[in-house]
Amino acid sequence: MSHKALFLVILVLLGTGLLMANNALYFDGVNDCVQVLSPGISTIFTCEFWFQPSSLGLTGQYGSTLMGSSSGTDRSFWLTYYGDELRLWLFASNGAQLVTTTGLDILPGELHHVAVSATRNGPYVLYLDGVVVASGTANNLSNFNSQLTMGDLRPGRLLAYNGYIDEVRLWNDIRTQSEILANMNAPLTGTEQGLVGYWPLDSSVGAIVYDLALPAQNGTVQNGTTPNPQPVFVPSNVTLPVEMSSFTANGTSDFFVRLTWVTQTETDVMGYYIYRNSSDDFAAATRISDLIPATNQTNTQTYTYIDDEVSSGYWYYWLQNIDYNGTDAIHGPVSYYVTINENPNDPPAIIPSTALKAIYPNPFNPNAFISYYLAEQADVSIDIVNSRGQIVRSLNPGFQSFGNHQVNWDGKDKNGIECSTGMYLIRMTAGKDIFTRKAVMVK
Repeated sequence: MSHKALFLVILVLLGTGLLMANNALYFDGVNDCVQVLSPGISTIFTCEFWFQPSSLGLTGQYGSTLMGSSSGTDRSFWLTYYGDELRLWLFASNGAQLVTTTGLDILPGELHHVAVSATRNGPYVLYLDGVVVASGTANNLSNFNSQLTMGDLRPGRLLAYNGYIDEVRLWNDIRTQSEILANMNAPLTGTEQGLVGYWPLDSSVGAIVYDLALPAQNGTVQNGTTPNPQPVFVPSNVTLPVEMSSFTANGTSDFFVRLTWVTQTETDVMGYYIYRNSSDDFAAATRISDLIPATNQTNTQTYTYIDDEVSSGYWYYWLQNIDYNGTDAIHGPVSYYVTINENPNDPPAIIPSTALKAIYPNPFNPNAFISYYLAEQADVSIDIVNSRGQIVRSLNPGFQSFGNHQVNWDGKDKNGIECSTGMYLIRMTAGKDIFTRKAVMVK
């Protein structure tokens, strides 16, 4: 699974404080929490963050609190880790449970991204690692309460969570699935439209946890009901091996597009790929670069790639980093409008080649869309291979003409049995050419 990337945040602190980047906040499961007053939303919101449990959640009536907003009688937002599942209350009265999940199998030591988007008396969606795991209609009881609490329902409630929480983001609008997938692995600047709270959970001064969105609503770390520098900040393994600080697109004097990305540090990164499309659709994007090797330096590195095969119009670009442990992350898109003067020296038109495009969504559950382009007519077959090298399913579109094509894998094997969570290799044979892509099923 793709983890996340963080900016190297540099703060100027007054007095005695703790300044650390690439950390997470560890909650002891007894009475640790972080309280934020006046988070700045009412009836429409999206909340997202990363979590890694250290033990199974409480299996009593409610579970262990990951994130909550409760006045004691009204729970406008409450998400708990229950055993190895998630439970969610939205705009509900005390005890009015809204939704539970099944089949997630969230285990201690596993890192996951979770997001909740909801409108009071309107639709809600619960995502795990960018995949929809629950949806429906929220209740119509109350607005979002005047506080947000991480790690417990409210200070001293003792429905506490044991494990790590990182990169908490709160929006006063509904984030779409594509927006969540596009940004879950990347840091924010704090100035994004609709962002009302952004707590990277990297550092504190005394009991203050910084909010990087404006106007800032800093949190207070608490142990029970008494402010203390608890929970504790610890070096986090929930970051990507690469810390990306920028990815930009600019024009050149030759009417090409220069792509530039800057990393703050790299560890065990194999390299980078560039993808391009004429629309904001990564699923249909084409990889245009060979692997660009990473330097794996601990200081700032700047990379540049020139796309010299563009015609006039808007172009969208994505950057993929590939790590030696098999994980990857997508950054972008960035876009640039190319205007080319008509003259004999214009660059040649783009001639696309046969390619297996990125699997979408990825991770997926249960459907994965497999898109590909044929530069010429060919006999096509697609095999789904598990981590043991076994072919669990074969999709055989057969003989097809040139152009864009797509097939759907429903996550089942050749016997119609649902496949288990894990990484799968999508292998396409088109004529004499063989292409492969990785995809992860998450239940």
